[in-house]
Amino acid sequence: MSLVEKAVKRVLDLGASESEAYLQSEKILWIEFDEKIECFKVIESGGIGLRAALDKKIAMYSTSVTDDNSVNEAAEKVVKIAKIAPEDPEWRNFNMNFGKSSAEGYYDKSIENIEYGEVVEKVKLALEKVKEYNAKPVRGLLTISITKTIIANCYSEEFERIETLVSAVVRAKIEDGQYKSIGSEHLETRFWSRMDLEDIASNAAKNAIKFLKAKPIESCRIPVIIRNDVFASILSTILSGPITADWVQKGRSPLSGKLETRIACDKFTLIDNGILYGGIRTRPFDDEGHPTQKTYVIKEGVLEKYLYDTYTSIKDRVKSTGNALRGGYWQHPQVAPSNLILEQGDSSPEEMIKETQMGLLVEDVIGDSGYLILLVEMLMQQ
Repeated sequence: MSLVEKAVKRVLDLGASESEAYLQSEKILWIEFDEKIECFKVIESGGIGLRAALDKKIAMYSTSVTDDNSVNEAAEKVVKIAKIAPEDPEWRNFNMNFGKSSAEGYYDKSIENIEYGEVVEKVKLALEKVKEYNAKPVRGLLTISITKTIIANCYSEEFERIETLVSAVVRAKIEDGQYKSIGSEHLETRFWSRMDLEDIASNAAKNAIKFLKAKPIESCRIPVIIRNDVFASILSTILSGPITADWVQKGRSPLSGKLETRIACDKFTLIDNGILYGGIRTRPFDDEGHPTQKTYVIKEGVLEKYLYDTYTSIKDRVKSTGNALRGGYWQHPQVAPSNLILEQGDSSPEEMIKETQMGLLVEDVIGDSGYLILLVEMLMQQ
């Protein structure tokens, strides 16, 4: 019997009516750099989170120590907490629909055998690339991670998945007399072979050059074109909460009560794709063990569906969309998008720019949804 299965059984033996165990281990290669590599370390962490239900009383307890004795102690504590927890009248049960979707492209086996020397060489070449533009690398971070997750509950045997993620950000600074500018570029991918650090470094330097002599513009009413990845970030910030059933049920979403109604133009189609090949949150099952899927949230401007986990789906008497997400083994699952995709329109960026006599091209933003600084280019067509 595996550790998670033992944990599930132990919680039940101690008097819980339901139990769940979520085991996670992670290995991260972490490299910080500016003009040279400042930090190179390997971080290994992990732990197990237990949830117990005692009728309608729900509790959670976690530990970073995963030997049998520690897990037994965690089981005892989570049951004790459940006994004194307030009842949740909406509670029904943990996930009873374990399964795996057809998701692919969330694991790169080559990362398991990656050579540290190869990684260091890639970083050094990236730093040299920044200097080719007479710019100075001022901050950079590269992380390469492998995460293993095992989940089981009283309704199913354990499910396991292994994911990889490579993330990089480079910032470059350029000075020309009294003018100073900083440019940045970033990339997240599941695959080491797709991490082109030199290209990221080049774009960071180019962005610094582009805004070297940036200046404010006068107030005006003109068309605005937002670069696709920038708009994706803005859209995710704006909609990630409101499209979840959790926000809707708590009365926090402005989209409450608007299913099957038009909320956008007919060219606006938003999909949450949990099985997107290579997606950053692509996985075969969510953090409750429910299979992931592709969900049309907004289709041709009409709000089609909210995103659900087990708890919120039971409350609305619908099927879960497989959108339970945990920030770590120590957290309860919450409803969150996987990979939000805005379907492309019928015009390319180049065509839109060409058709704009005068306007703004938003290249980047700084800050969160409450405070955004737009880095823009003025479009002047002669």
